Amino acid sequence: MKTTILYRYLIILSVVSGVLFSCSKKDIAPTPAETAENNPVLNYIKKLGYNESQIRDLGDEYLVDEDILFSKTGTPDLSVFDAPKTEQYGTANYVGYSVQPNILVYVDPSMSGYQSEINSAITIWNSVANCRVKFNLTTSSAGAHIRIVNSNLGTGVCGAAYFPVNGQPGSLVRININQISGNSFEQRTRTIAHELGHCIGFRHTNWQSGEGRSGTLPDNGAYYDAIHILGTPTGGDASSLMNAGQCGIGATVLSNYDILAVQFLYPAQAPVAGSVPVFRYYSRFTNQDYFYTIDINELGNGSNGGYIFEGIAFYAFSSQVANSSPVYRWLRSGNDHFWTISATEIPGSSTLEGVAFYAYTSPINNSVPVIRYFSPSYGDHFYTKNPNELSSIPGYNQEGVAWYAY
Repeated sequence: MKTTILYRYLIILSVVSGVLFSCSKKDIAPTPAETAENNPVLNYIKKLGYNESQIRDLGDEYLVDEDILFSKTGTPDLSVFDAPKTEQYGTANYVGYSVQPNILVYVDPSMSGYQSEINSAITIWNSVANCRVKFNLTTSSAGAHIRIVNSNLGTGVCGAAYFPVNGQPGSLVRININQISGNSFEQRTRTIAHELGHCIGFRHTNWQSGEGRSGTLPDNGAYYDAIHILGTPTGGDASSLMNAGQCGIGATVLSNYDILAVQFLYPAQAPVAGSVPVFRYYSRFTNQDYFYTIDINELGNGSNGGYIFEGIAFYAFSSQVANSSPVYRWLRSGNDHFWTISATEIPGSSTLEGVAFYAYTSPINNSVPVIRYFSPSYGDHFYTKNPNELSSIPGYNQEGVAWYAY
């Protein structure tokens, strides 16, 4: 059964080798899954929140949620489940900030007959106002971020695409020409645009129940739930271009909520003149640490080998403006970074690293609260303007409003 929760998306921090999103015309009946005992890939899938009825054994791969492939030869990093995480609330594998304005797309010769549809699909995304993500065609496969190729994906499967990783967009879009050739121009365009949406981190709008549930721990004791993008409603969106199972019949333009979602994830403009983005990163290879900075050069686009880029956390100020105060950055023992607007709140065994940015101490000028959380078990501080972000994950205790920003 499909849920009607809008714009929920799942994070895969340590990507299992060979993970594909695909879109089909028909449902694929699941078959009984193997036991997760001594099977790290299957264990990984279940901890992502999927139940056995959603997992199908295809021999060399598992087919999950009707359209996601996991290679059995992959080596998942199960350490990401050692503690409650918050990545399910945002696409931890965002397209890197420096890559966003110039995502290079190479069209394989096998797709040369569909150049017009590809151009039209790119225009669908590039026409969104106040969105920093822009796709641009390139004639060089070597320098491309995304390759679009023709692949025989079998009956009913129209397209498939990889998800972003290490700050890079999903590297491959497979289009099944055998399947889409009889569709209209608009529907062929829709398939390509849909797959490009996966490449920049979008899950299906009509995602499957069992991936996780808001408000309770998801199935299989998974740490990775899903929650709607802040600012979008929680009802279904039949007009979404990112709905699954609609090859040949789906929406051919972005819905209003599609547009709102991509603007939220990849904003091109600051919400208030003079404010700057505060970038968010997460590391699981240290002692679990979230990191916030206005300097994109500190950690760049992130990497699965260190701090992963999680997009823009909120907007603050790089220099002091009226009624703002400095936000101090400390490094606590155990490698936990700690931010406070209080000049007298000094964490023990810590080193002051200076002023990180400037923010308000009260909700003036339409600013919103940035909430502070702390995990005593893992010694980690976390900050977010989304009050729902940690509502269903135990382990982090709310410590109140840290400051006000945008």
